[in-house]
Amino acid sequence: MTTAIIGAGIAGLSTAAEMKSAGRKIRVFDKGRGPGGRLSTRRAQTPLGEIRWDHGAQYFTAHSDAFQDEIARLRAAGAVTRWRPRLADIRRGRDGWTLGVQPSNPEEKALFVGTPAMNSVIKALAGSLDVEWGRRVSEIKCGAEGKFLIFEDGSEEGPFEHVISAVPAEQAAELLIGTSDRLAGEAAAAHSAPCWAVMLAFGAAVPVNWDAARVSGNAISWAARNQSKPDRGSHESWVLHASTDWSRAHTGMSREDVADRLSHEFLDMSGMRAGPVHVSAHRWLYAKVEQAAETLYGWDPQTGIAAVGDWRSGPRVEAAWLSGRACGKFLVRIV
Repeated sequence: MTTAIIGAGIAGLSTAAEMKSAGRKIRVFDKGRGPGGRLSTRRAQTPLGEIRWDHGAQYFTAHSDAFQDEIARLRAAGAVTRWRPRLADIRRGRDGWTLGVQPSNPEEKALFVGTPAMNSVIKALAGSLDVEWGRRVSEIKCGAEGKFLIFEDGSEEGPFEHVISAVPAEQAAELLIGTSDRLAGEAAAAHSAPCWAVMLAFGAAVPVNWDAARVSGNAISWAARNQSKPDRGSHESWVLHASTDWSRAHTGMSREDVADRLSHEFLDMSGMRAGPVHVSAHRWLYAKVEQAAETLYGWDPQTGIAAVGDWRSGPRVEAAWLSGRACGKFLVRIV
């Protein structure tokens, strides 16, 4: 019988790849129109032409041998490459902005990005898998014949032997309640912080000697020159992330007001006199895991349902991949 995986992010695709390599039948369903999630790429037509921004996860690192091997495979396929930005720490105090430029990252702290965009990683992982996009699961039903997925449009798929939830904790808690109260409780105990992202384009170069900065003391926590990443084009494009506290306090703020607030702070911080020719904002409700479940995956033997994701062990791309891999290996052993 087939295993259903709900969510085609890093964790879900990692699970699917592990099971498919062992000869198991899997089907992956994702609510998105295409590959992305928190590794999404935003496109927009601007006075400078079409520009793309990595407005979610900015980069990822590899600590474990297993993920380093996966990165090597993705690099060989042309889906991943090194990013070598000039890094800075910027603080805002009573007397203005203080800049500290960091040395280049040593090899053991290599930063990786998808190429030509962050969602290239998802595309590469999903390439050989049976992923059905644009299918939002609203309910899981368990019966004598197996488990069935009920979709938002009223359609139904099944029966499945196992179902794996590979969505953020807040969504998993809602999806699993009444079906696997054990896993729903674990998901409800975990939680993620929101993050506002702002995308900017300028007609001239921003006059700073750094490509990415961790920022403290104001609304912005991260600023990155998007075109400093390989294959992003030559237009002056920037991504700003608001701090967790500011994003949480302004979750209900309009996109226009967020874009205006953060762009003005960036102009003040960078010394850029000319305003952007394009500015837009996006709200990530589940951007960064703050309270994790502290196990790589969850398993309910009574229902045959599992849960994976970075919310299980920590807010990193590698954590999501390791979560899915561990769950896939476990299911292969027991099936």
